[in-house]
Amino acid sequence: MAGERGAGRRTVDPLGLVSKAGRWYLVAGTGEGLRTFRLSRVTSVEPTGAPVRRPEGFELASAWRELASEVEQRLSAASVRAHADADALPVLRRLLGGRLRTGEVQPDGRVAFIADGPSVEVLAAQLAGLGARIEVLEPPEARESLVRLGRSLTAVYGGCDGCHDHRRDSHFPIGTYYVEDASVPVMAATG
Repeated sequence: MAGERGAGRRTVDPLGLVSKAGRWYLVAGTGEGLRTFRLSRVTSVEPTGAPVRRPEGFELASAWRELASEVEQRLSAASVRAHADADALPVLRRLLGGRLRTGEVQPDGRVAFIADGPSVEVLAAQLAGLGARIEVLEPPEARESLVRLGRSLTAVYGGCDGCHDHRRDSHFPIGTYYVEDASVPVMAATG
């Protein structure tokens, strides 16, 4: 099966299909072990004619739980502590889902929260879209990432004649802002 974004081709042993949040995934054996492939990213499939090699004792439900757990760990590798305006909470919940933990309402009416993500840089990029409706407090690296992003955006949109080209200063990994991108490697497979 062939994947997007230059993923090339892979030979896999298809072991089962699973649905999560309305998306279908193929659980397959690869040379690197069990992997998941989001079906919407598969562009073609070519049978090899070889029989599927099913690991001894393989159980789809157990394999899926283990793979999903690994994904959740990758999605929660970093955390930021912040405050948000109360009206920003619905957006944060949609954006972060179970990776958002809300705390107490602060004296100024904002709500304390902790957000988990695959890295501090990705979290900063995800939260930046809420602008002044949130304030990231910790870690300092998240605040620094937001400063770099703010400078980069100001250079492009702020009408800053003669400003330094801050596009080079933006270190946010492109294509990693979405939960579904982190959950399934973009790969190709046949089999």
